[in-house]
Amino acid sequence: MYKIAIIDDNYDQRETLRRSLDAYLEIKDSNFVVIDIFPYDTETFEEYFDWILNENIVCLIFDERMHNETEGGIGPVSYRGNQLVSIIRERYKDIPIYVITSNKTDEELTAKFSEFEDIIERQEFINEGEKYVDRIIRSTQRYLDENNNELKEFQELSKMVASGKNTGNQMNRLLALQTKLHLPLDINLGERKDWLDEYEERIKELEALKLELELKLKKN
Repeated sequence: MYKIAIIDDNYDQRETLRRSLDAYLEIKDSNFVVIDIFPYDTETFEEYFDWILNENIVCLIFDERMHNETEGGIGPVSYRGNQLVSIIRERYKDIPIYVITSNKTDEELTAKFSEFEDIIERQEFINEGEKYVDRIIRSTQRYLDENNNELKEFQELSKMVASGKNTGNQMNRLLALQTKLHLPLDINLGERKDWLDEYEERIKELEALKLELELKLKKN
């Protein structure tokens, strides 16, 4: 199940936004699920990377001022939404990231506008939620489509490498896709047998992921 995730230190705002998105997604007959979390109190930010990967998150929605509140004895955190987006973009270049905020004109936030899909005023979202949810669904679906196409390319290149018919450029492309898609495939160029054994182990996982993506795209 693919998820749209909200990160906000204000529980009431987070809960209200989650319920609102759930209602709109149900109207749109979308299969995306909405989850929400209090920001991680972290110095390395690795928790976010693991969370995105393990939870199948395909879209993120931030609050800008996520450094004010505490929850469950955690917080307030030391960073804001415009700082977190730069961290996540280091690893997830293309994942859709939105801000829904009451501080749309904040200078630090607007300076990072290019790193977000959009910066949305909270009241605008309340007034025109359906319009914004349509945009969120479209950008999230594009992201899934792109990943599906890249997964197919990865599989084709993997087969070429396994058969020894690849070029140097194709190997470089394979490694780039492995990094971008965060696929659990450890390629050791010096050990052909190890590579082939690893390929056989992992290709079934890739086929299952490809099927899951295709079924998701058909439903939408």
